[in-house]
Amino acid sequence: MTSRHLLSAAAILTFLPTARADDLADLLNRVPGDMNTVAVINVREINKTPRAEKEKWKENHETEYLAGAIAVPAWVSVAVIAADLHPGSVANARSLALFPADGSVSSESIAKRENGVVQSIDDTNIVLSPRRGYLAVPARGIVGVSSNIPRQDFVRWVRAARKADTPAVSAYLRDAVAAHKDAHILIATDLDALFDPTAVRQAIQRSGEVPSDASLTSLVNVLSGARGLTFTARIADTTKAELRIDFSVPMADFVADIKRIWPKALESAEFEIEEFKAAEPRADGKAVVMTADLSDTSLRRILSLVAAPGDAVGSRDPEAGPIRTPKEAAGLAASVRYYKAVNSALDDLRAQGGAKGKDYVKSASFFDTYAAKIEKLPLTDVDPNLVQYGASVANKLRAMAGSLRGAKAQLEAFDSYKSTTVAGTRGGWWTGGSVALSSNVEDLSKKQAELVAALEPERAKIWGVLESDRSAIRREMLDKYKIDFEQYKQ
Repeated sequence: MTSRHLLSAAAILTFLPTARADDLADLLNRVPGDMNTVAVINVREINKTPRAEKEKWKENHETEYLAGAIAVPAWVSVAVIAADLHPGSVANARSLALFPADGSVSSESIAKRENGVVQSIDDTNIVLSPRRGYLAVPARGIVGVSSNIPRQDFVRWVRAARKADTPAVSAYLRDAVAAHKDAHILIATDLDALFDPTAVRQAIQRSGEVPSDASLTSLVNVLSGARGLTFTARIADTTKAELRIDFSVPMADFVADIKRIWPKALESAEFEIEEFKAAEPRADGKAVVMTADLSDTSLRRILSLVAAPGDAVGSRDPEAGPIRTPKEAAGLAASVRYYKAVNSALDDLRAQGGAKGKDYVKSASFFDTYAAKIEKLPLTDVDPNLVQYGASVANKLRAMAGSLRGAKAQLEAFDSYKSTTVAGTRGGWWTGGSVALSSNVEDLSKKQAELVAALEPERAKIWGVLESDRSAIRREMLDKYKIDFEQYKQ
């Protein structure tokens, strides 16, 4: 499992109440020191918001929580997700999710819940889950889960996390968490020494927004010396979000340059969030700050870095009272949740780049992210025909991602031939690439445009099939359950 799937593992905790005094500190102390990213979901405070109360997120967390962005038991106070994110390899980032749980949770109870097996390595027990990877209880009342940390490394983490009295993560991450304890959502990334100056210089040149040589050198030094990035969000009718990038020098003189290259940076990073792309950067001492009101779709995209959007939780807290579902039928409830989760992924992807004529070649990572999310959805009690529909959608999204990545490789190859000096590097905005211009730029740019246009019929055909399948399964569920799954809202 990559970091975008981790919060679906919270389903194992849904039958356990939580009663811990300082969950966040206990969880943060057990984040591996080599992780450069920490995300905190402040569930307790989110549940107090007018929107959460109005939309009954606590009761309907299976389909509604955080606008379908994540699935997490509404009675868990906080969730911490750690990841090791690097440019060009976000989809394969090592990641670990940590949750507080009742002190009675054990490897045996988790294995029973997950249909998994307990594996003993000397004095250490871990659980292998068919769907979630490795899980463990490193200390009383704490559960950790990861599906992409190798077994040996996971066991080493469990042993190190048994007696963790202080945080092992960097000072930047510790300070970010301490400074934003009241944020509903926090994602902080330590950028120290992450960006290679040569790659940054090439990327700036490649953007076409190249200042004078002296200014370019200064800008390269500033960008490659970035200290960290902090994203915070508060849930209201819309999500009030702030993105803060910390540097080592005052930023007033560099804001204009950053404003010019920022949209290109998001595009090349395959992470276009329209609200932040259009946001006005401003200097705040040694930081550049952007604020935006995020749509639910944009929130889901951002959280896809560290959590699975729309995962359904398969059970509930026995003390929370009955969760009202159509006709109070478990199969119907599970099927509604699954249907909504699959189709919310399609809606997000359509908004990202499905519109005719939009170049979303660089969005392949989103297709893989949402395909993997669908593949990890709980299947217990879900209508078999819906399961087949979800598998078909995931396969088509995988095919689309492969096609887009192939096209992207060709586009980058054209870019490399535009250079008068062969740099020999490939990659996105922060990972560099051949950058200088030559006399063949116009011709190769035309070929790039033709390649993107040639993808339009293929994209349209796949979207057409997906929409047709969606309509067919909607009618089938209506005939069977006498409820329109598309319109139903718990």
